[in-house]
Amino acid sequence: MALTPIQITPEEKEVLRSRFLATSETVPLASDPKFFALVTALGIQQEIGTIHDELSVFLFDGDTGAKIPRENLRAEVVDHRGHFGVRIRAEGHAHLDPRVPGLRTLLDPAHSYGANENIHSLVFFPEVVTRIAALQGAELVSVRPWGINTVFGGFDPAKSYYEGNMWEFVNVDAVRYAELLADRRIVFFGTHDLVSHVAGLRSEAWPELSARGARTRDVFRRYFAGVDRPAPFAAVLPYALGMLLDDLAQPMNYASESRKHVVELLIEALETRKIGPRERPYLLKYPPSIERLIASARSDDPGRARREAGGILAQVVEELRRHAAA
Repeated sequence: MALTPIQITPEEKEVLRSRFLATSETVPLASDPKFFALVTALGIQQEIGTIHDELSVFLFDGDTGAKIPRENLRAEVVDHRGHFGVRIRAEGHAHLDPRVPGLRTLLDPAHSYGANENIHSLVFFPEVVTRIAALQGAELVSVRPWGINTVFGGFDPAKSYYEGNMWEFVNVDAVRYAELLADRRIVFFGTHDLVSHVAGLRSEAWPELSARGARTRDVFRRYFAGVDRPAPFAAVLPYALGMLLDDLAQPMNYASESRKHVVELLIEALETRKIGPRERPYLLKYPPSIERLIASARSDDPGRARREAGGILAQVVEELRRHAAA
């Protein structure tokens, strides 16, 4: 049976948004599979072909081996016997080669492969992806504030990730992320979640991941105890820590010793109050060395992180104090 494309009008999207607002803050996708499948399919469809599209980075022409231009990608929400999904195609490219480990396992084979076993479309059904993730020990979930900010956030394909990152920074979303990781939960709304977290998911990674998430969660709870709304000054180190936790929860980074080392340094910095949670209310300038710290953590050379990350973190702390206002 063929897939039926679905056009979601602005009015229909607003109805979906209102229903989404009524959901719990964090809820398993399996609790209302058809509704959340539609939300996730919409989230992925909106990102494809835009600067938010993390799938396009890994998509090549299966005949020529050439990278498929992002602007050639097209996506649509589809219905198959009452189940919602997303179909992704590339104009001018009949044979797609997605070079993401584990991604082919998530494809719907009946609607993705041709008679010659070549992939002509990437078709995903979030209900099926949710069940596949469960087999690897992960529960895919919706987090209402994140969905409102992304899927239903007045989506603009020209906006950069900076706005999303600032949302995470100001709202100290690292705390929520540590809680999710501790509970072996993964948010599933868009191409980042699909490509970086769900594809290639392996159950054997969860004991270490969830233990690190639980430890970080407990550190955050102690650090922010009694603080209703952390000031930006106190949110920088937790933000960096949350970013690296997200990195480590990506299958390609499960074994990254560099990231693990910098995570430990950041945990120690919070535990020893190198920056106090109530110390300064304002931050006049974002510390430039934080990018160097993240780059050190993302290095393929663990020795580099061990040699330089401690010194860079000390610079970050010094810059925070210099650029903060009492």
